[in-house]
Amino acid sequence: MKILIINLPRSGIFSVTREGRCELILNHRVDTPSTLLIIASLLREKNYQIDFIDANGLNLSYKTITEQIIGKKYDCIIFTFASQIIDQELKICDIVKKMNPLCTTIGISWYAKNYSNEILLEFSNLDILVIEDPFSVIELVIEGLSKNEDLVNVGGIAYRDKNNKIIINPDLNSRKNLNDLPIPAYDLLTTFKPYYIYSPYLKPYALVYAGKGCPFGCRYCNVSRTKYSGKSAENIIKELKLLKKLGNIKYVWFFDEIFTINRKRVIKVCNRIIEEKLKIKWLCDSRVDLVDKELLKLMRKAGCIGISYGVESGSQEILDSMNKGITVDAAENALKWTKEAYIPIQLNLLFGYEGESKKTLKDSEIFLRTTLPLMLQIAPMLALEGTEFMDKAIKKGWINDEHDWKMNLTSIHKKLINYEPNDLNLREEMKRFRKILYSNPKWWFSNMKTMIKNIRLFLPFMGIFVKRVQSINIF
Repeated sequence: MKILIINLPRSGIFSVTREGRCELILNHRVDTPSTLLIIASLLREKNYQIDFIDANGLNLSYKTITEQIIGKKYDCIIFTFASQIIDQELKICDIVKKMNPLCTTIGISWYAKNYSNEILLEFSNLDILVIEDPFSVIELVIEGLSKNEDLVNVGGIAYRDKNNKIIINPDLNSRKNLNDLPIPAYDLLTTFKPYYIYSPYLKPYALVYAGKGCPFGCRYCNVSRTKYSGKSAENIIKELKLLKKLGNIKYVWFFDEIFTINRKRVIKVCNRIIEEKLKIKWLCDSRVDLVDKELLKLMRKAGCIGISYGVESGSQEILDSMNKGITVDAAENALKWTKEAYIPIQLNLLFGYEGESKKTLKDSEIFLRTTLPLMLQIAPMLALEGTEFMDKAIKKGWINDEHDWKMNLTSIHKKLINYEPNDLNLREEMKRFRKILYSNPKWWFSNMKTMIKNIRLFLPFMGIFVKRVQSINIF
């Protein structure tokens, strides 16, 4: 069976990340298409013939893709797509079907699962929509197609049967453990030169899955209470060594919800990076209650140059309401220890959760002034499909149901109405908080040592900083 796996083109001048729930249109990084590369490895193990095109990484147009695949007669094509730009993304189905009507088109998208019937109705050239874990689904789909079997027993997909009837199969009975998956087929990438994080200065770079899922119960999050599946330290190191060999990778982002969820594993990974002298700088996401002073020092020694903490609020009242499971004191300590280890910090805040008030925002302001993180990312409260907050918003009548399915899909979240925290003018508060941080002389002094210790980050950081300063008129 001849299969084309393709990472679709960029959105205009912007790179597109299509990794799980992170369907993002970005101007500050180009990610390696890890999900598709893992799929390629899985299918190559079954001896299927695989061609791979990273149109996003190489900045190829649909016209160029057409020229590259014309006359090749693929049996099927597999791609991930970003729901926000679904009309642009699913052009690939029309292109492929025009060349070969018998080619099966298989699309993968995290958010599309909520509107699978509507998508298949509108996009007649999309044959199969993967709506559950693609690593657990794709081999079964391809095996069924190769045997010309009905896919009725393949869980986690929506498709058209031989009578053109749309079928939505039940959820998967089981999912593959991330540690049992093969290393992504990095050899299928023609070069690592296009991939960078934050700035073209930070490359060659790769996005690496060390784990997936999050067992914690944050009420606003669409991956909360999902089973965690992680790679062993040994398999992580194998992947890093292969990346070093194939692309001389210098930067890695461990693309986990919580990289430090297993302290012993982190220690093993760090010690092996040091022992093997891999000389890889890396970034990760973590929780403030899953780090400590000694661990952070070791992470720094092993090359950690950035941690993103989703603290969300400096108000204990709001944290408890979110079911965040952390304390403000723990957050302050974690950020303090991270600074002492000279690891740059991105602090993520979420404004406007139920109960937000001038008082709780003041608590967050005090927290910000106390911790002075290097970078600040703030988002307003959004109603995301599959969250406890969404369920409550529907019951309370906070959801605007006037939009059609495509409007809901392409915006990913639903607009809140008659929702009290919106009276706080959250957009202005977000702007005010950024100004509080970046105009504070103590912030400059507090983070200068960190920047000196991470001198490679200086130019990329200054580029980001200048853009943010311009947007809020600090001076």
